[in-house]
Amino acid sequence: MSQVKWKISLLFALITLSIFVSLLLSGDKFMESSGNATNPTALAGVSRENMIINFINKLETGDHETRLNAVTELGKFGEPAASALIEKIEPGNSSSGEIKSYLLLALLETGDERAETVLSGNLGEKEASSMTAAENAVDGQRPEEVSEDIVRAIEAKDKAMRESLARSLTSEYGNDTDILEEALKAEEQNSTLYTSFALSNFESGENGNETEILLKALKSEKGYVRVAAAMALGQKEEKAATDPLLKMLTQDYPLARHSAAMALGELGDERAVDNLMMELKNNEKDYIRSSTAVALGKIGSEEAVPYLIERLRDTKASVRSTAALTLGKMGTESAVGPLIDVLESGKEAEGRRKDTVNTNADVRKSVVLALGGIGGAEATEALTGVLNDNKETLEVRIAAASALGNIGSPEAVSTLRTVFDNPGMDMGIRNGALLGLGKTENQETAGFFVEKLGDKDFGVSAREALVDMGETAVNPLIENLKTEDKKVKGETALILIEIGDPRAVEPLILAYQ
Repeated sequence: MSQVKWKISLLFALITLSIFVSLLLSGDKFMESSGNATNPTALAGVSRENMIINFINKLETGDHETRLNAVTELGKFGEPAASALIEKIEPGNSSSGEIKSYLLLALLETGDERAETVLSGNLGEKEASSMTAAENAVDGQRPEEVSEDIVRAIEAKDKAMRESLARSLTSEYGNDTDILEEALKAEEQNSTLYTSFALSNFESGENGNETEILLKALKSEKGYVRVAAAMALGQKEEKAATDPLLKMLTQDYPLARHSAAMALGELGDERAVDNLMMELKNNEKDYIRSSTAVALGKIGSEEAVPYLIERLRDTKASVRSTAALTLGKMGTESAVGPLIDVLESGKEAEGRRKDTVNTNADVRKSVVLALGGIGGAEATEALTGVLNDNKETLEVRIAAASALGNIGSPEAVSTLRTVFDNPGMDMGIRNGALLGLGKTENQETAGFFVEKLGDKDFGVSAREALVDMGETAVNPLIENLKTEDKKVKGETALILIEIGDPRAVEPLILAYQ
C-alpha cells in the first residue's frame, strides 16, 4: 500500500512540475510579446526612412520606368518624403538636371505645401538660363545656329581623330606618353592635362609664365612634347601660338602636324586659313586632310568652300565624310549640288559606274546631315528620296528624317507626316520621322506629340520630341495635365518640369493637389 502511495505522490509531483514549467514558458513568451509590442512604431519609423532613401536611390540610378514607379511610391509617404526630396533638390547638391526633374515630380506627388515654392525656384532658374542664351544670340555672342546633328557628328569626328593620334603615339613612344594619351581620349577637352604633361617633360632652362613655356615647348626635341604643347595652346585659345603652329603644320613630322591642325581650329585665327587649305588639298596623310577640314569649319572661312567641295572626291571615305559635315556646318548653298552628286554616284545607274566610296554609310549619312544643315527645296527633294528609298540603309534613312526636320519647311513636314502615318513603313523609320517632326516646333505638331505620349510604340519618341520643342509645347502639355491616365499625367508633368517654363508651376500644383 505504501508503494502505491509513493507512486501516486511521484506522479503528482511530476504533474505539478510540468504545470510550473508550462506557466514559466508562457510567461516568457508573454514578456517577449509584451516587449515587442512597444517597438512597432520605432521599427516602422526606421523602415519608412530606409524605404524613402531606397526609392530616392532608384530615382537617381534607375531607368525611366523605374524612376516613375519610385515617384509614385514616394508620393505615398507625404511630408517625410518631401523633406528628404527637398534636401536633395537644394542648390549645391550634385543631382544632374535630369535627376532633379524626377525629384521635383516626386515632390509634387507628395502633395506637400512646400512644393510650389521649390518648383517655382527651380523652373525660374531654367527660364533665366534660357533668357541668357537668347540674349547672347541677340547680342551676336553666339554664331548662327548649327544643326545639333551636325555638331554631334563633328564632335564624334574630333574624338575619333584624337583617339587615332593617341594610338599612333603609343605605337611610336610606348609608355612615355600615357598621360598625353589619357588627355587625348578624354570626353571633355581642356588644357590642364596637356599643359601638365608638356611642362613635366620640357625643361626650358628659362623663366616665364605657363603660356610662354608652352610656346617654347613647341620647339622641343621630343615630338610628343610638341604635340602636347600644341594641344594645350589650342585649348587655351592662345592666339600668340598661331605663327609657331603654322610652322609646325607645314614643317613638322605627321603626328605633330596633325595636332597643329586641330589646335589651329580651336584658335579660330583666320591667318591660318591659307595654310590649312593647302594642307587639305595636298597633304598625303588622310588624317591630316580630315583634321584640316574640321579646323576650316571651325574658323568658318568662305574661301575654304571650293577646297572642301573638292575633298568630296577624296580617295578616302573619312575625308569625304568630314568635308561634307563641314560644308553642312557652314551652311554653304553652293555645296548642295555637289553633295547630291555624292548621293547619286553611290547608286547603280544605267550607263554610269558606281562610285564605291560613296556607297559608304558614313559618307552618305554625313552628306544627308549636311543637306539638312543647308536646307532649300533641292535639298528637301533629295532627302525625301533618301527617306523613301528601300535600298538605303536604315541608319541613312533615319538621318534623312532628322535632316528634313531640321529644314522644317511645309514640304519637309508633309513628307515626315506621310512616312509616320504609313503603317507599312519600318518602325525605326517611323520613329525617326516622328523625331524629325519634333524639330519643326509648332503648336499643331506639339499637340500631335502630346496625343502620342501613351502610345506603346511611339511614346518614348514623342516625349523626346516634346522636350526638344521647349516652350512651344507648354500650352498643349498644360492642357494634358487634366488626363485621367495617371501614367500619362506623370509623363506630361515631367516634360513640363524638364522644359522649365514658369507658366507650368500653377497648373502642376493644381494637378497634384
